[in-house]
Amino acid sequence: MPVLPSRRRFLSAGIGSALLFGSGGGCSMTSPEPLKFATNPWPGFDPLYVARDKGYFEEAGLTVALVDLTSIGASRRALERGQVDGCGATLVEILLAADQSGLRPQIAAVVDYSNGADVLIGTAAMRNPADLRGRRVAIEPGTLHIQLLALALASVNLGIRDVILVPMPQNAMPVAFADGMVAAAVCFPPESNRLVDAGGKVLFHSGQVPGQVVDTLVFDGAFVARRGADVRAFVGAYYRAMDFMASHPDEAHAIMARRENMSVAELRQTLGGLHYVARSEQRDLLAPDGPVARSLGQLQGAMMSLAQLRQSRTLKDFLIARELIAERGAMA
Repeated sequence: MPVLPSRRRFLSAGIGSALLFGSGGGCSMTSPEPLKFATNPWPGFDPLYVARDKGYFEEAGLTVALVDLTSIGASRRALERGQVDGCGATLVEILLAADQSGLRPQIAAVVDYSNGADVLIGTAAMRNPADLRGRRVAIEPGTLHIQLLALALASVNLGIRDVILVPMPQNAMPVAFADGMVAAAVCFPPESNRLVDAGGKVLFHSGQVPGQVVDTLVFDGAFVARRGADVRAFVGAYYRAMDFMASHPDEAHAIMARRENMSVAELRQTLGGLHYVARSEQRDLLAPDGPVARSLGQLQGAMMSLAQLRQSRTLKDFLIARELIAERGAMA
């Protein structure tokens, strides 16, 4: 398994003219203040550092401050407190931010999805997630662990209430599993490797639900309303960095490895567990009946059953409408 770092409106014809992604990266008028964006260690967000180092933000007329934080939860809290304008987020952070803070988080792009890196591991005698009914399952609270578990249980027509959740940090899971404190755990490498080495069996993994366990670039809706053209330029610079990574992988991977504090070889092994999402893939992923919408519905149901959310929302609530960026975009 790869080694991972610790981690609108729809028109009747579809989402074609409703989203930010269909247009080019564009250029924005020089912003009066920096655009502040929080990230945590995760390769899906690292093309932002390639964009910074290659000068793509400046060429788009932006002053961007990338705020390095230790966890994706810390990035969400910085957004909620108004300390940053946007952040890297999973669907868990988007739902929590909308429910707990009153913000309107808006997805500017899906940058990657987990492609086998996140796993549900049970004992060797288990056949599939159905064998977890009534069993103790370790998850790390406030992370996408709950999302993967909800997807795994839904695949066998079970719900989150059909198992006993045992909250713990991911680094405590191998010992808890080995000691029999839990019958299963949701995790990713290196801990997942240790569970398998201890006789654990992979019951479900994110590669079975492609496009559903996603990472996104998210902005506060009020910021999008004020500076939508800058958001468009920011995303355009991200995709320029993706193009550079494809054509100059050695240089790009060196920048990303420095960001992750790992070797280039370790970084490339990590990349095997995720799929970078191209601009051309956004429409299908974010369609009303697409994989992200399905995953959001299952995740939201699980979180509401655990009283982690108060209000139900749809994917449409989190997608940027074109009219929010049209006026300044026309001036670029």
